[in-house]
Amino acid sequence: MGPRVTGLPRSAVVVDALSEGRWWLSNSRSRNPIIQLLKNCLPLPSVVNQLDEAEDDVYLWKIGDRHATTVFSTADTWNHLHPPGTKMDWFDAVWFKGRIPKHSFIAWLNSRHRLHTKDRLIRWGLIIPPTCLLCNSFDESRQHLFFDCSYAADVWHFFSGKAHVSPPNLFDDGVRWLKNPCRDKNTALILRLAFQASMYYIWKERNSRLHSASSKPSSALILEIKNILRSHLDPLSRAQRVIPPAVSLLATWFGIFQ
Repeated sequence: MGPRVTGLPRSAVVVDALSEGRWWLSNSRSRNPIIQLLKNCLPLPSVVNQLDEAEDDVYLWKIGDRHATTVFSTADTWNHLHPPGTKMDWFDAVWFKGRIPKHSFIAWLNSRHRLHTKDRLIRWGLIIPPTCLLCNSFDESRQHLFFDCSYAADVWHFFSGKAHVSPPNLFDDGVRWLKNPCRDKNTALILRLAFQASMYYIWKERNSRLHSASSKPSSALILEIKNILRSHLDPLSRAQRVIPPAVSLLATWFGIFQ
């Protein structure tokens, strides 16, 4: 913010911004957002006139309706400029402690319906065959690819069956269900990890068939997911403080899923 916006020279001091007991921009009709911000932030001129001229000027930081302070907070400034949105009901099923980042990222994209499934590509005007590449029986959509497809069902039902749980059949309901899929915390975490890993590798397999014409059976995908999860659970188990009769994540894995 310089002289062109404020109309004040760079060498100006506070007294130069006062005219007949009022701020120099009190009558300004400028629509510049900086001028409007200044009007809302500047203290009353009467307060300025009471200040001791012998004291040094200090910067004051004012955020929203809070009182001005000499302390600047990057976090408060960021939150004021970028207000947090509404927390989505699938948040805890996607961004949970102990997640695998690349799996959570795909789960986040999918929860926001941002993966480029064939039904979306066709709506955008692309002329492509709509058939699912995993089962070659039905049209590809998010619901079909990750829940209704027989290939995907084999993968996901392997893990849900091992835990003796029955997840909902609809995508949105299934993601919400994962926030609390069972009472045992270890099993619940493993189910969330397994769901995200299944989603990640199903999407990867779909893309592999689309771009390179290579494929693998669902049993091979299940084995790959099991190896990934077992390797991921090892350091998580070492970091746990397990007091008997409680068991570690890895012990739960070998007792239920292996």
